[in-house]
Amino acid sequence: MPRHRSNRTQALPQALVRLIQAARKSTRDSEGADISGAAEALRELGDLALWALPIHGVFVPNNNDVAVAISKIANEHLGLKEARREFTDALSAIELFENRDHIESANNHVHTVSDAAYYYAGLAFGLTLADFS
Repeated sequence: MPRHRSNRTQALPQALVRLIQAARKSTRDSEGADISGAAEALRELGDLALWALPIHGVFVPNNNDVAVAISKIANEHLGLKEARREFTDALSAIELFENRDHIESANNHVHTVSDAAYYYAGLAFGLTLADFS
């Protein structure tokens, strides 16, 4: 998290709080994927949005502080670090043709987790922005 954050605690928007509560009741999405970390990720992304929106606005995809914070949250709560490790491990076996499918699957997993992190970040930022109005 950027060190410029205020010590003052601001409440998350009610719509985001309700979404977090719903996510805590569920461990799998409609396709069966594990979403157990989604609730905590949404809470932290909401906190990030409370900090970032007043300073940077909604167009922050290239802001280094925000990108680093989103990656940290994805690693801690959405399994991005494990997905990347899985990809690295799979790449070490690239010599064998039959392992290529495993490598492609691992790479798809990395992208799925990363996409989920940015989806949740957008959701948290959008709900926080809506609450500002």
